Parts: sequence; structure tokens; C-alpha cells
Amino acid sequence: MPPHPINPIDYFAIQNVLSRYCIALDTKDFDLLSEVFTPNVDAKYPFPGGDMKGLEAVQSTIRGRLGRIATQHCLTTQVIAFNDSRSASATTYFTGSHFGQGEYEGQVLTAHGKYVDELICLEGQSEGMPGASGNWMVRKRTVIFMARIGDEAVMGGK
Repeated sequence: MPPHPINPIDYFAIQNVLSRYCIALDTKDFDLLSEVFTPNVDAKYPFPGGDMKGLEAVQSTIRGRLGRIATQHCLTTQVIAFNDSRSASATTYFTGSHFGQGEYEGQVLTAHGKYVDELICLEGQSEGMPGASGNWMVRKRTVIFMARIGDEAVMGGK
């Protein structure tokens, strides 16, 4: 058992920060990723150039990959485990739909997978979650694809 009791509102704060990631991608507000990841985040995605160190690398890589195409990211099954009152691990299943543009109009590439995250709670007011212990952020992310269904060329956004 952690040395300090876990604040139950922290579960919701973690869910919110992970949801904010999807909203950033789908609205193309890549600056919003600064409210998801720590400045020194270590992120591993299973695509070329997907081993990233630092927030700016994550923002730039994701902008380059998704900036030209419409997407919808949905979170499903999730388990959050607290290591102590200031750190937690989360495994979250996702479905990401990537909608073809131009010559790929009407086609969809769907990614099924999971985000495996390590989070820390930073001092200060939580973004949008009054009563949380602080501001929860992802410090390490590993993305695992379980399946990708559709034409990978959709990602070209032509």
C-alpha cells in the first residue's frame, strides 16, 4: 500500500489528461500536447521516427504524421495503478481512425492498440480537475499496435 492514501479524484485527472491527448490529435491543436506530456517525455511509437525524446520531438513528429489528415481517436478499456501518491501507471486501449483525403477519400486506416503510460503528479492546480493532488502528466509512453486495418497510404494525406 502506498505510504499516503490515494486521492480518488486523481483517477479522473489521469483519465482527463489521457483524453486530452486524443482531443489534441483530432483537433490538430498540437500545442495542447504540452498539457499531456512532461517536457522530457520518453515516447516510443511503432512507426519510423517514433522513438522520441522530449515534448518538442513528440509535437513535431505527430504534427508531421497526422497534421494533414482527419482523425478520430477513441479510448476504451483502461487500468490505472498508483505507485504512490505522485506516480501512476496506466494501460489504455484505443482505436484510431485515419480518414483518407484526396485520392484516398472514403478510405479509412484504423489502428487498434494500447497506450502504456507512466505518469507523474506535478505541483500546482490540476488542469480542469479541481480537487486533484496536482497536475498529472505522462513522462513515458509506449504505443503498441494490435492491428492496423486499411491502406497505409491513407497516412500520406494526398
